[in-house]
Amino acid sequence: MTVIKASPTKAFFTSMLTRDIDLDDAILDLLDNSLDGLLRQEPEESDQPYSDFNVAITLTKDEFTIEDNCGGIPKDIAENYAFRFGKPPSREDDDIPTVGMFGIGMKRALFKMGSDIKVISHHTENCFYVEIKPEWLESDDSWVLEMLDCNKENNLDSPGTRIIVKNLNLGISQKFSKESDFESTLTGKVQTHYAYIIKKGLSITINGKPVSGLPLTFLGTDNIIEGQAIVEPYVYEEDSDGVYVRVFVGMIGQAPSLEEIDSFTEDSFPKSTPAGWTVICNERVVLYADRTILTGWGDRLPRFHQQFNQIVGVVEFRSNSADKLPITTTKRGIDASADLYLRIRKRMIEGMRIYIDYTNKWKNNKEDERKEIISNTKASSIDEILKYHNISEKSTAVKDDSGGRQYKPKLPMPSSTEPTSRFIRYSKLISDIQVVSDYIFDDSDYSPADVGEACFDKILGEAKQ
Repeated sequence: MTVIKASPTKAFFTSMLTRDIDLDDAILDLLDNSLDGLLRQEPEESDQPYSDFNVAITLTKDEFTIEDNCGGIPKDIAENYAFRFGKPPSREDDDIPTVGMFGIGMKRALFKMGSDIKVISHHTENCFYVEIKPEWLESDDSWVLEMLDCNKENNLDSPGTRIIVKNLNLGISQKFSKESDFESTLTGKVQTHYAYIIKKGLSITINGKPVSGLPLTFLGTDNIIEGQAIVEPYVYEEDSDGVYVRVFVGMIGQAPSLEEIDSFTEDSFPKSTPAGWTVICNERVVLYADRTILTGWGDRLPRFHQQFNQIVGVVEFRSNSADKLPITTTKRGIDASADLYLRIRKRMIEGMRIYIDYTNKWKNNKEDERKEIISNTKASSIDEILKYHNISEKSTAVKDDSGGRQYKPKLPMPSSTEPTSRFIRYSKLISDIQVVSDYIFDDSDYSPADVGEACFDKILGEAKQ
């Protein structure tokens, strides 16, 4: 009998694993592993439960390093799962809310960057390190790696993990150099995808610079008075089939007036606004400020435009079974065809409609009433608003088999929807505006808006005499 060699080659695995992932997403996979370690710690419940934890990413043209104090990799997980190519059908680490589904994230990220790799991990009383050298990757004779006890050279002072990648692959070194804008690109992605967990206290630095998460705060109050005009959120919650879901819709500012809507331009609309829908899966933001048909805009809702720039929706999915989450295999997008997402999308649209109607009612400027509502509120987190507004006590069961509960707020409406003012707009030559500005203010540098308003007020005063 002739034996045919049918075993796979490492070159095939490393090539196929790394081909379809961007470098920044590969690094985020390693950051996800740090968060998995953090979640094993079961932090105490508070507004900032992760404030004692940090992750530091360092990029140079010769080396990549990521180091955290998030508890490290348990030794049995490292021996049986962490370094394997693929996730076994069952494993001892399935009771934490991770987003990893296939067990390839760490390996794919490391091989994407280089071929001289060291992983050092300190978990409780155990400290070990694993080295992957170019010679190991080039040989198909053995797929075995050695787990060595920490020594003086390879050690960590506290529970956590340090990963070092050297002998960087072609092009990676250039991207990590100071001349590249990759650091800025990576920072932007971390700001987006980890906004929620950064707000909960986790510190993330890139080349020593702290990364701040993009905003996710809403109008709320911690002092509700009967009869007071305040803006409350729409909230829907359910917990079924091993997945907890919360839909939260609220305002980040008062609804704009018709004049403000008319004055908006593409340049004046903030690029970093959270307006739209943000979707979070197991603490990671997989979609930030989406204003497309994916989340209902232009489908069962109007297309997004400036009137809605103060409306924000947040959807949270949490599960210890990552394959039940409606996310793509890249972990940075939503699986729009997932049954769970399609069902929850209906709730998202239902909640968003309440605030679209609210902004419609406030388009005609009732400035005094608008100011009263704003004066009663402050920027608050979702958890603060749920707590101070007693949302759980006010929610009611929905009439379907989901077992969900929802709270539909009664939002303050203007005393009248008749307009009290209109926006005046016209164009004049800059030289003529400067002449009029000099005539009225003895200064030709006043803004066109100030000049126009002064002209109107002057004529209005004469007309009322």
